[in-house]
Amino acid sequence: MMATRGAAVSLLALVLAACGGSGEGSGPASGEVSASPRCYELVEGASRAVVKVAATPTTDNPEGGEITIYSYVDGVEEFTPETTSGRLEADAFVYADGTRLALTDANLTWPQGSLLEGAVFTSTTCP
Repeated sequence: MMATRGAAVSLLALVLAACGGSGEGSGPASGEVSASPRCYELVEGASRAVVKVAATPTTDNPEGGEITIYSYVDGVEEFTPETTSGRLEADAFVYADGTRLALTDANLTWPQGSLLEGAVFTSTTCP
């Protein structure tokens, strides 16, 4: 059963990284995007997936953001972290395909109707 759970976390990490093609610290005030990265984790057995959400505004895209996926098995990095660009709002990260991850200080929640519907990652320190 533990191997199945570990495989599920690894699969979650891969799907998170692939979605949309091509954080740490206190949350932002209402309507504001946090300048500090926010990180969230999902742990199942020996597997741990971490999602890092960071603001990356530019002149062309003031709402720019990126999400980086880290995956660990028994504390060892499973694959090189994958980063995808999108839009960062005060309460969500939005992939280019429109997939919207809900963000709070405590959780990152995968939306209904998505491949990872209902997956909830909890706040953690950033790698």
